[in-house]
Amino acid sequence: MAFANPQSQRASSSSSSISTGGWNYDVFLSFMGEDTRHNFTDHLYRALNRKGIRTFRDAEELRKGEEIAPELLKAIEESRICLIILSKNYARSRWCLEELVKIMEWRQSMGQLVFPIFYHVDPSDVRRQTGSYEQAFERHERNPDQIQRWRGALTVVANINGWYLQDGSEALVIEEITSTICRSLNRELLHVEKNLVGMDCPRASSSSSCTSIRPWDYEVFLSFKGKDTSHNFTDNLYAALYRKGIHTFRIDDLRGEDIAPGLLYAIEKSRLVLVILSHNYARSNWCLDELVRIMECREEMGKIVFPVFYHVDPSHVRNQKGSYGEALAYHERNGFGHQTQRWRAAMREVGSLSGWHVHDWSEADYIEDITHVILMRFSQKILHVDKKLIGMDYRLEQLEENFPQIIDPLSNDVHMVGIYGFGGIGKTTIAKVLYNQIAAQFMIASFIANVREDSKSRGLLHLQKQLLQDILPRRKNFISNVDEGIHMIKDRLCFKKVLLVLDDVDDLNQLEALAGDHNWFGLGSRIIVTTRDKHLLEVHEMDALYEVKKLDHKEAVELFSWNAFKQNHPKEDYEIVTNSVVHYVNGLPLGLKVLGSFLYGKIVHQWKSELHKLEREPNREIQCVLLRSYDELDRTQKQIFLDVACFFNGEDKDFVTRILDACNLFAESGLRVLSDKCLISIVDNNIWMHDLLRHMGCGIVGQKFPEDPRKWSRLCYPEVVSRVLTRKMGTKAIKGILFNLSIPKPIHITSESLEMMKNLRLLKIYLDHESSSMRVDNKVKLSKDFEFPSSELRYLYWQGYPLESLPSSFFVEDLVELDMRYSSLTQLWENDTLLEKLNTIRLSCCQHLIEIPDISIRAPNLEKLILDGCSSLLMLHPSIGKLSKLILLNLKNCKKLSSFPSIIDMKALEILNFSGCSGLKKLKKFPDIQGNMEHLLELYLASTAIEELPSSIGHLTGLVLLDLKRCKNLKSLPASICELESLEYLFLSGCSKLENFPEMMEDMENLKELLLDGTSIEGLPLSIDRLKGLVLLNLRNCKNLASLPKGMCKLTSLETLIVSGCSLLNNLPRNLGSLQRLVQLHAEGTAITQPPDSIVLLRNLEVLVYPGRKILTPTSLGSLFSFWLLHRNSSNGIGLHLPSSFPIFRSFTNLDVSDCKLIEGAIPNDICSLISLKKLALSKNNFLNLRIGQCQSLIEIPELPPSIRHIDAHNCTALLPGSSSVSTLQGLQFLFYNCSKSFKDQSSDDKRNVLQRFAYNDASSSASVSSLTTSPGVMQKLLENIAFSIVFPGSEVPEWIWHQHVGSSIKIELPTDWYNDFLGFSLCSVLEHLPERIIYLKDFGHDFHGKGNNVGPEHVWLGYQPCSQLRLFEFNDSNDWNLIEISFEAAHSFSSSASNVVKKCGVCLIYAEDLEGIHPQNKIQLKSRGYNVVERSSDGAGLNGSGMGPSSSGSSLRPANNPKLRRKPKRPQGWLPSSKLFISIKFSLLLIWSCMLKISNDFVCQ
Repeated sequence: MAFANPQSQRASSSSSSISTGGWNYDVFLSFMGEDTRHNFTDHLYRALNRKGIRTFRDAEELRKGEEIAPELLKAIEESRICLIILSKNYARSRWCLEELVKIMEWRQSMGQLVFPIFYHVDPSDVRRQTGSYEQAFERHERNPDQIQRWRGALTVVANINGWYLQDGSEALVIEEITSTICRSLNRELLHVEKNLVGMDCPRASSSSSCTSIRPWDYEVFLSFKGKDTSHNFTDNLYAALYRKGIHTFRIDDLRGEDIAPGLLYAIEKSRLVLVILSHNYARSNWCLDELVRIMECREEMGKIVFPVFYHVDPSHVRNQKGSYGEALAYHERNGFGHQTQRWRAAMREVGSLSGWHVHDWSEADYIEDITHVILMRFSQKILHVDKKLIGMDYRLEQLEENFPQIIDPLSNDVHMVGIYGFGGIGKTTIAKVLYNQIAAQFMIASFIANVREDSKSRGLLHLQKQLLQDILPRRKNFISNVDEGIHMIKDRLCFKKVLLVLDDVDDLNQLEALAGDHNWFGLGSRIIVTTRDKHLLEVHEMDALYEVKKLDHKEAVELFSWNAFKQNHPKEDYEIVTNSVVHYVNGLPLGLKVLGSFLYGKIVHQWKSELHKLEREPNREIQCVLLRSYDELDRTQKQIFLDVACFFNGEDKDFVTRILDACNLFAESGLRVLSDKCLISIVDNNIWMHDLLRHMGCGIVGQKFPEDPRKWSRLCYPEVVSRVLTRKMGTKAIKGILFNLSIPKPIHITSESLEMMKNLRLLKIYLDHESSSMRVDNKVKLSKDFEFPSSELRYLYWQGYPLESLPSSFFVEDLVELDMRYSSLTQLWENDTLLEKLNTIRLSCCQHLIEIPDISIRAPNLEKLILDGCSSLLMLHPSIGKLSKLILLNLKNCKKLSSFPSIIDMKALEILNFSGCSGLKKLKKFPDIQGNMEHLLELYLASTAIEELPSSIGHLTGLVLLDLKRCKNLKSLPASICELESLEYLFLSGCSKLENFPEMMEDMENLKELLLDGTSIEGLPLSIDRLKGLVLLNLRNCKNLASLPKGMCKLTSLETLIVSGCSLLNNLPRNLGSLQRLVQLHAEGTAITQPPDSIVLLRNLEVLVYPGRKILTPTSLGSLFSFWLLHRNSSNGIGLHLPSSFPIFRSFTNLDVSDCKLIEGAIPNDICSLISLKKLALSKNNFLNLRIGQCQSLIEIPELPPSIRHIDAHNCTALLPGSSSVSTLQGLQFLFYNCSKSFKDQSSDDKRNVLQRFAYNDASSSASVSSLTTSPGVMQKLLENIAFSIVFPGSEVPEWIWHQHVGSSIKIELPTDWYNDFLGFSLCSVLEHLPERIIYLKDFGHDFHGKGNNVGPEHVWLGYQPCSQLRLFEFNDSNDWNLIEISFEAAHSFSSSASNVVKKCGVCLIYAEDLEGIHPQNKIQLKSRGYNVVERSSDGAGLNGSGMGPSSSGSSLRPANNPKLRRKPKRPQGWLPSSKLFISIKFSLLLIWSCMLKISNDFVCQ
């Protein structure tokens, strides 16, 4: 039902159009062309035109199977109203269904008006997809992903007001439609449409042709037992509904056993059902059948059902007790036992719904409440949200995925959900969108905004009254205090299904006053709370918590662009500054909107100026929102916030806690509060603060005295710090300095510079990039008498400290951390001042440091001593062994260290690192372990000269990691190493003298990784099976390893096995298949000739590396990893063959079988089962055909052997364009159908691009289209010799093939010099559907086979044949030939023809100049070659016909002066050349059709 050529769309318009503001069309018509185009739709279109209504209607019929055009989607977006004509065959069209989905999405997001017209179709068939719509969906079973979207759209549209046209006058209906459209267009508010369904408006006059103006005949259906309530409660309720204008169905007295069909119809045609469950309701089998149908409609159609328990206990209904139990027993005694199960199920379900319990309250009040709820339900308020909700779909999907019960309308549990995040992150927006999305499912929906603000300004009582007003707007809510309000809210809501959103809550009292507990609300209720305080939600015991995350970069750029440029991407020249702003805002939606709007319309230089300003002066509007959370903190929490903002962003939480605790700031408690209020986040134990919050914190520091940094509490801007220090402006107000030495000029710091900073707690001087080559002593100049004046220092970090030692008067008794990395220190200090609180000393890369003094006296509580990279360090003071609290000792790469320090008394030591201490040559044995060192977790001895470990190593019972890599003198391991019960990682890589691994006498269940690569071991211990938890075993390049023990097949936890480079290893264990968890197997460079058969059982194998061998000994059938070795007597060596059990390797992602001498047939069709395969290596083999169809994860076609002729890659949907790295392959044929990503836009490719894509060779390093750089000369040589063909999805002959014709044949007259510089023919045909088998005969290509089942409609076959391979020209002067004819013909036992298969065909002559980028784009260039096209349809002459009859008229491209280009041949008249060349394509055994290339020389009649 659409146009075949999108470019030819026309939408009628009129100068008298009703409305022109902001829309290109007033009305969009969606219809199925074959049903209504030439009757109803045409009359409606003309009627709308006569009214001056600009209406879009596609101009032509859509050819079968074509994808929906982008222009059509754009027209939907540009139309104010959509009329959807739902006819009998509407759902048969994928185009129509996709169009409908787009319309409903636009209705949801933009409030577009939508009116359905049910044209001789029952609305219930549309809504439930029954009847013709059910039959239509049976045709779409091949598209399961789309079906759900299509069904959803049909259900929604069938619930919208519209017209039901049945059997009357279409003219009257059309007149009514046009009048309604006119009225709608004259309303300026587009959002009216959202309330059309069930709104209180007069019903349009009906006629015989228009049953109703909406799919609902009734708004309310009353189900009740007449004798119980007909003349009292039900009568009064009906009257109240009538007074409110609610169209209600009721019938007073029903008799008979079977429920009337008209009553069932009324249930279906009612929008809402009220079930009045009275004392004798269950006595009536009619009522019970009615109830069953009602509950079925609720499940099938989403019918709204409210129960009214009229003087009946709801539990009696739910559990069939009391009068309901008696009634069912009565029915069972009277022969209705077979139905009671259905009745009981319906009663259980309705008894569990929220409704009203009428017992001791005024019936009039109940009736007023019921009518109010129904009115609210029919006129649901929609909250305003921004049009551009970037990233909202993803966040709502996250919510629905993590908390599906929120969205599920059938869940009867009461759920409270908390949405939290810091200010401006989008909490309220998410809550609004969620409210709009699900509010219709509830009896009562209330959104209370600004709870925090209103609570403070008006009090909690006001908020309670607001909630009660939403519940009962016409009733006076006499509450005088909060306690009364709590009681009334519980009383009014406990039986109602409520949606309550409390936005911006900041105090627990607010929750306790408005939503104190789950039992306040009826079954199925949802309470959604947004807040900045996560802890508040936890205290209130919310059922689920959702943290709103910032936008990612792509989403941020889009949102910012909509506000800054009014489009979804940056303008040209603004990309860099846009990224700068987005980086500054760091994904905060509020900031992106505010700054985007602020910068709108400004030039680039103004943007840059504003960015520089923002670094020092944050935007006031953003800051006001963020500052609110800071203002709610107490004094110490504010201090912590400012310290994190200025100094500790990104730092380890434990480190920050130590520093802040030393400052008496109660860090644990304070950091928890900051985290709960979303002011910081803790990821991997690191503290992170959002950039805007960090900027705000730095701004707060100088807020009171912006021009006087002497009074700031913290200095963190480099230029400010430099000014304060050089001008000696320090004061007592300064508590911390962060100095980045990125300033260009050196700075001189004296004692006087810091003298007045008596309260300095934190001092950090550093470079952005830490490197030993970045010396900083030329940046900071200190006098030799420099002193640290402040005794309050807790943290001293001075990278590149220029003096040789700390001052003699260095007295900072509260110092916690001393970090002097890359400094010029030769010694640490000279005096013995006690630093009792010192926790960490870091002197990394202090290359002049010679010795460490006795620190056991000065720093007895030291926990970390880090000296890595101190290349001049000769010794450690022996007293270091007395540091009983030391946890970490790092001496890595202290190359001159000559002896191990004593570690006997280091009882708390957890990490000991001697890696790279190459100076420890004298000590060939690691010291004996004495005493208790059970806390040692990690021991690093890599690249040391030790020859053996002591047997006492077994005392390290808590050791988790032992690193002995590159210990080239290590000859053996003690047996006691197997006693390390906690050991998880043992690294012995590169221990070239290690010849054996000790036998294990007991299990080492915790060992996960064993690295033995590069060792001299000859075999693994027989007790290897004791490593029950081993995950990784690396034996790479173990040159002496000749075999593997059988016991390793019991390593059931093993995931990675590496034996690459083990040149003596000639087999794998027979039971290797028992390693069920094995994921990676690397075995290249081994002597393996016959792998075990059991390897096919490795079901989880993903990576298999085995490139193969040049020479293999002939063998019988056996498997080579996942392949079979197959002896071939006719070949030199052995080829490989995949086994029939290959589908078990579904988890393969990487398969390398290059250089394995694979022969034809070695790769079976089963390779298609490798659905996870991403990388495939097949080079240096001998097979001809490659079939990798259905490998849906495969990204690229691998490098292929030169023998390859055919590639079948159908349904490889992840295949990237231009991914083939195919070499020069003669006659290569491709089959890439249903590879939409790969060949989606082939029809738009130019000639040179397509030729290069498929004839590309090793002259270039990449086959990517974007990187094609092959010279025209190289391309010409290739195209003189390479033939190829390809099948891909599409419906058009590529534009660069200029000779085209609709039908199955075409003739082209050739110019006199047509063969000069001629390279070959490019042929093309558009196929209605693919055959099951394609054969491309040798004269024009190569045999090609491909399965065509499960293939979507319409594919394009494209082939190229070089003239050098055409035998036709071997004995003839080619320039004498003046006619080319292409015909596709078909014949089979059912007498089908090519016209049923071939829709279009074309031919293009390829010349050398085409490779230079010269394309005949217009008639002049075509005429310059003398082209003349003679076209013939499939109905013309057949295969044996001349095709030159009257139907073969020339095209518009025929030169006027040359109607016939024919020459009398120079050859003897008696000699005739061969004149036919065949390309045949075969449909399995049923259809054989051929494309014939016929080049002939016509003789002039004598």
